[in-house]
Amino acid sequence: MLIIYGCNSQFILECDSDDYFISPNPNQNTGLKNQNREVVTTFSEIEMTSQFNETNMSCKEVLAYFFHCNICFNNDTSYLQSYSGKIYELNKAKDPNMFTNNVINLISSMQMGQEEYKSFLNNLKSDFSIKEKKLLKTHLKNSTSNKVIFSKKIQTH
Repeated sequence: MLIIYGCNSQFILECDSDDYFISPNPNQNTGLKNQNREVVTTFSEIEMTSQFNETNMSCKEVLAYFFHCNICFNNDTSYLQSYSGKIYELNKAKDPNMFTNNVINLISSMQMGQEEYKSFLNNLKSDFSIKEKKLLKTHLKNSTSNKVIFSKKIQTH
């Protein structure tokens, strides 16, 4: 069992060590004591490894790498603890994608979260989605080996 206390020794989070994932990407620029957010979720770690939307990343990876979240899985409730220690209750979500979108929406409304969200979007722009990769693969399979294919991804909205 892993118990995390806040800076004033107030109980904050109780999480079994087997259910706790520590983000390998702490935010060194918070100016606060906490360099990671804490996300507590009802979903299991396996469920959170599902693909996030049309990216090539899992829900867990998105929250850990882009939004600097440690994650405590398999809980009765879901909430987010910000860098400052403030707790935000999270609505029940039907699947990990919806949950991750809810967390990202909340974080992106925060001052530091806005910059992290922009960085996340910029990263997505530089990568092809799963659908785009499948389309390109199909096109390459159907084309002759002499043809040269040029592709350019553009933002449509």
